[in-house]
Amino acid sequence: MTIDKSFLVKKIQKRTDMVVAYCAFTNMPLVVCDPETFNDQVWIFENEALLQEFAKSYTEKKILLKGVQYKNGQFLQFFASLYTMDVNELVFVDEGVTTAIALEDLVSRPDYSKLKNGSAPILNPQLQLTGMYFMQEAARPVPNEEKANLKELEEELAANIVKGRYIVAVELSEGPESDDEKLKSRKYRIPILKNKNDEVLQPLFTDLLEFQKFTHGRKLKALVVPYADLAKVLAKEAKGFLLNPAGYHILMPRELLQGLTKRFPR
Repeated sequence: MTIDKSFLVKKIQKRTDMVVAYCAFTNMPLVVCDPETFNDQVWIFENEALLQEFAKSYTEKKILLKGVQYKNGQFLQFFASLYTMDVNELVFVDEGVTTAIALEDLVSRPDYSKLKNGSAPILNPQLQLTGMYFMQEAARPVPNEEKANLKELEEELAANIVKGRYIVAVELSEGPESDDEKLKSRKYRIPILKNKNDEVLQPLFTDLLEFQKFTHGRKLKALVVPYADLAKVLAKEAKGFLLNPAGYHILMPRELLQGLTKRFPR
C-alpha cells in the first residue's frame, strides 16, 4: 500500500504531541542505521504504548530506551536539532502503520553558506552521530566480545574527534574590560565537574545546543577551540575532558588527546 507522505507530514505537524525514542545510555534520541538504505533514523511514536512495544527487542539486547514526550510547540526546534546529529530520516509509528520520512520534508536544512567567515555556528554533526552510535553499543552491560562492530565504531569516533572544533565553557572574571579583551588575556575561570571517584573533569561541547544544556542560564561564555589546541586549555587539575556531559558524556582523558594526535597526524 502506497502512503501519501505529504498527508502524513501535515498530520505530524498538527499533532498535539509525540513520543520520541531516547537511549538511556546517551540521553539523546536513539539512532538506527537502516540496513537497506543506510539512512540514519530517529523513531517517533503515536503514543507511549507503541514505544514500549518497540523497546522490547532493545531490552533483550540490553539497550535501555525511554520515551520523551514533545508538545507541538517543541516540534520545530526538535526536528531542526536533528541536523546537528547528522540524522536524515524519521520513522513515524502510528497504529498499524510505520512510515519513514526524510527530515527535510519536515524542516529545511539550515544554510550557513552566506554567513561571513567566523560567524557560522560550531557544529560537529558527524562526531555527534558516531558518538551516539558508539555509546549505544559501548555502554551495553554485556562482555565486549558481544558488542557488534565496537572496534570499528571506536575508530570512526576517534577520527571524527580529531577533525572537530569545540566549545569550551569559561566564566569571565569581573572587571572593566570587554568580553573579548578578557578572553584574549585569559581573565576567566573554567567550570569543572567531578565523577563518582572525585576526579576532576572539564566539560567540552560539540555545538551550541550541547553547551546550552549545560549552562542552564548561567553566565558562561563559549570559547571556540580546534582539536589541536585542546591540550592548551585543559585545566591542570583535570583528568581530561567530558564531551557533552548532558548528552552521551564521553570521557576524553589527557592521555587520549596525546594518543589520538599520534594516530591521526594532521
